[in-house]
Amino acid sequence: MNRHPGRSSSGGTRRRAITLAVVSVAVAAFMISHPAQATGAAGSEDAEPSKSYEDFIDAVWIYESDIDPSQQSYYNENWKLPVVPPYPEVSYPGRVIRDLAGDPVYSNSLTVEQFFEVIGIADLYSPDDPNPDWKLIQSNVINYLGFVGFQFQESDLVDLGYYKFDTVTFMQNTYPAHYIDVPNHYWANGVRAFLAEPPLASVPTWARDVVMFSDENFTGKNGIASYKDFTTPDKHILVIKDHFENKYHGIVTGLADRGKTLQEYLGTYVYWDQLDPSVSPPPGGRANKVEITMSGLLAGAHLRGAAGIVSLLVDHKNPSDENGTYILQYVQDYAGYDTPYGNDPIVSESDIRAIIGD
Repeated sequence: MNRHPGRSSSGGTRRRAITLAVVSVAVAAFMISHPAQATGAAGSEDAEPSKSYEDFIDAVWIYESDIDPSQQSYYNENWKLPVVPPYPEVSYPGRVIRDLAGDPVYSNSLTVEQFFEVIGIADLYSPDDPNPDWKLIQSNVINYLGFVGFQFQESDLVDLGYYKFDTVTFMQNTYPAHYIDVPNHYWANGVRAFLAEPPLASVPTWARDVVMFSDENFTGKNGIASYKDFTTPDKHILVIKDHFENKYHGIVTGLADRGKTLQEYLGTYVYWDQLDPSVSPPPGGRANKVEITMSGLLAGAHLRGAAGIVSLLVDHKNPSDENGTYILQYVQDYAGYDTPYGNDPIVSESDIRAIIGD
């Protein structure tokens, strides 16, 4: 993916990668959808023992990048076989091809090799290499809309100080220019950019239909001065950790703005059929009862932003992204991991009052 709710021109809903997950060799299954349980995730009814923060990052990264190192044998065995279900066509990695209505055009029955070409990692993986650099591969995945690695877009990096937006001058006015999430019909008839006014964006924005990173727009923060730096594993992990810290603070301050604290919610439960929208049965065979944990909230904020988590906790909303993935799926699937934030906010009460102007 925060453009639902509260559309923002910087730091918004991240359009999730369409996930490639091995289901079974018997059905030659690559499933492009949210699996019933994300790799390494904990359930809500019978939560697994707490796992490390690094485990959490790895689990989310596998899902977002579509690359699971544990499936190397499957990739190799099906390298030349058409086992991938329909996936959006691209003219090059990150540049989706659309029909006249603005919807992505889909390819049928890609081989694993072809799929890796589509997502920009064919030159980083070979079936002949017994020890691929998996983190480098995951860092360089580009989905059909140009989201990179952990599924970052320009606004994510702008929020964290790693990037500055392109600008476009139109009718003697200059606007920030970047990907913006709008319904596909805005891209009908070959439109690739337009001036998006509120409420499509919080400020007038030159909206693009795909993410486009430029070397000259990287700020050099933490030594990330180019796209190549950004997709280097150690640098990419720095960004991921900054990203989750940003989401954590956003949740804490967003709750404070509503007169709430994290302690009121951590360890409590929500139910799929008691939220808006009510979902019954929950998708993918999930349990109806979902425990609220810090790692689950961070994952949910990655999908729908800190504002989406505040809306879930306070307003009992369960927003979904454009692929139909509900925020509660991430909250549920990534519960039970350790985080640097534990159960207590690291933001002081005085900091919160200063932030919300109290």
